[in-house]
Amino acid sequence: MKGTVFAVALNHSSQINFWHETFHEAPYKVPPKTPIWFIKPRNTVIDSGDAIPYPIGETVQSGATLALLIGKTARKVSIQDANQHIAGYALANEISLPETSFYRPAIKAKCRDGFCPIGQMIKVKTVESLDIVTEINGQEVDRWSTQDLVRSASELLSALSEFATLKEGDVILLGTPHQRVTLRPADHITVKAEGFPNLENTVVLAGGQA
Repeated sequence: MKGTVFAVALNHSSQINFWHETFHEAPYKVPPKTPIWFIKPRNTVIDSGDAIPYPIGETVQSGATLALLIGKTARKVSIQDANQHIAGYALANEISLPETSFYRPAIKAKCRDGFCPIGQMIKVKTVESLDIVTEINGQEVDRWSTQDLVRSASELLSALSEFATLKEGDVILLGTPHQRVTLRPADHITVKAEGFPNLENTVVLAGGQA
């Protein structure tokens, strides 16, 4: 990927349900009315087949999702016109350390080397009813449907392009459920969805020792 990877927190119904009481506490007192954005910088992006570095002494979690790839410049795009700016989609894994707040996603948790595997892009008409499956060492450990996203791919593109000009090659990660899969060194992770090439990565202790 040659562009910026934007990601969104709180875009899955399970996250909204989990944080419901917290939303009504100070200083916020109400749930967020717009998407909560963060960035996965270039050092995080790896391909299918590459190793995910596991920082010693940390807990590392998998967050399988979809990546939307921008195909042409998008600025203040309407929801209705969003598809004209989408080149395609790919499976992705928004790797993270555990989080205590979604309002301000932490750089330490989100931006480590290799913490954003992205697979091969394909062109599809819709991703609004797609099962995202995670397997660890050949065993299914997680499955969720894009039907449970709070905002669709088109809605996210429109919201982000309202204040940021998106360029060809930029990426938007569509979100993850609240429940994540805990990884361990030497785990082989496979992310699957019907019609998509698998996204496969192996976890390796930082420093190169599996």
